Amino acid sequence: MTLVVAASLWSTPPDRLAGEAVRLAAAGLTRWHWDVSDGVFAAPGGFDPDTVSRLSHLTGLPGEAHLMVCDPLAEVDAWTAVCDTVIVHVEAAGWATAVSRIRAAGRRAGVAISPSTPLSALDDLPPDVAVLVMSITPGQAGSTFLPSTLSRLDALAGDRGADAEDGRDVAGGAGRRALGVDGGVTLDHAHDCASHGATWVVSGSALCGAPDPASWLVTASAAPVGAADDARVVERRR
Repeated sequence: MTLVVAASLWSTPPDRLAGEAVRLAAAGLTRWHWDVSDGVFAAPGGFDPDTVSRLSHLTGLPGEAHLMVCDPLAEVDAWTAVCDTVIVHVEAAGWATAVSRIRAAGRRAGVAISPSTPLSALDDLPPDVAVLVMSITPGQAGSTFLPSTLSRLDALAGDRGADAEDGRDVAGGAGRRALGVDGGVTLDHAHDCASHGATWVVSGSALCGAPDPASWLVTASAAPVGAADDARVVERRR
């Protein structure tokens, strides 16, 4: 199983979105990551469902919505209509109800967890729900990747979940829970995350700013997932 890369266009100027989306799709991208912020939970910015629908149709690629909002239940219906996966934050009110609603709509549900939130907040999460580990403070695009992310991946990598359906999904199969990383992910970080059990990573600035995005994607996607799982997974929760 190898790593899945989802691209974030959070920092791309609106007048360049279509061109950048087409450029990355032509470079071999297989998946989008669409950030949504209410300006309260995280810094203002992100996308709306109409824009996501347009860019998804333009490129023919699936994607996930990452709802950095205080009230995810009010948002999920609009996003299950345009994305195959919808991710809500465990710190948000009503997140568990939102997860149930996403699953009822026939989409994959995911839960994101911020760097300061204990992993115990994810206890008893259903095995088919993806986990997105934030490696920066939500909404602060361009921030530096937090090294502590890797130990958090170690603690989560022993959880097993549903297989992915194909290589464009957020997980790579082999009975693993879909486990992602979002924030400040460079090419080196992508490989580190994969070796610590991540099945997918989100990259924005590093991928979009790469001189050769096709080479970047090929190199990142070749990273084997969980190469050191058995040696590292000792502590399950901290």
